[in-house]
Amino acid sequence: KWQKNIVEEQTKTGEFHGRYIDDIFMTWNRSEEELRKFLDNLNTWHPNIKLDYKIGNSLPFLDVQLTNNNG
Repeated sequence: KWQKNIVEEQTKTGEFHGRYIDDIFMTWNRSEEELRKFLDNLNTWHPNIKLDYKIGNSLPFLDVQLTNNNG
């Protein structure tokens, strides 16, 4: 259920959301402060599920380093 909210939020704004087992990658075009609030809120939804996240223009996802050069 908690992941459904991630997908809904990303769909509303035309962002990308990808998942493989327990790894999630998503884009975000709003402020970093809004992103941190969103992710921190997700971390309160279930006591046994905690997100460890990284924010930046270049991030690892699975065995690939993804870099955003244009925005």
